[in-house]
Amino acid sequence: MTPNLILGPSAALGVGIAAHCNPWILLTVVAVAGYFEGLVVAWLAGESTHIGFIGRWVARMRTPRSTALADRWGVWGGLTIGCAVVGQEPILVALRWLGVDMRRIWLPLAVSNAVFAVIYYAVIWFGLDQMAHL
Repeated sequence: MTPNLILGPSAALGVGIAAHCNPWILLTVVAVAGYFEGLVVAWLAGESTHIGFIGRWVARMRTPRSTALADRWGVWGGLTIGCAVVGQEPILVALRWLGVDMRRIWLPLAVSNAVFAVIYYAVIWFGLDQMAHL
C-alpha cells in the first residue's frame, strides 16, 4: 500500500505485478488505499474553508460559471472524467470547495477507485508484456 500512497496507484500496481502478487488482492489493496486517501483529502478540503483567507478565496471563486459546471457534470462526472484528466485529488478539492457534501462523494469515490485500479492494472500489464517482447 505504501507505493500507492506515495507514488500513486500506477506505481503500486507496477510494483505488485513485478512482485507477482495475486491480482485480486493487489487490485483490492490499491482501490481501498486510494479510497481512504480520497476521503481524507476531501475532508481536509472541506475543513480548509474554515481558514479565513482560504474561505474568502473559495467564496470569490464560486462564480455562476463554476457552479454551473459542477451542477452539469456533478460528482459522478467529476470522479470519472475529471479523475482521468487531472487526477483524484484536484477533483475532490474542487468538489468540496464548490460545496458538495461528503455524503454525496463516498459512493462515486469508491466506484472511481475500483474502476481506475482495473484500468491502471490493464495498462501496466499490457505495457510490461510489450516490454518483455522487445
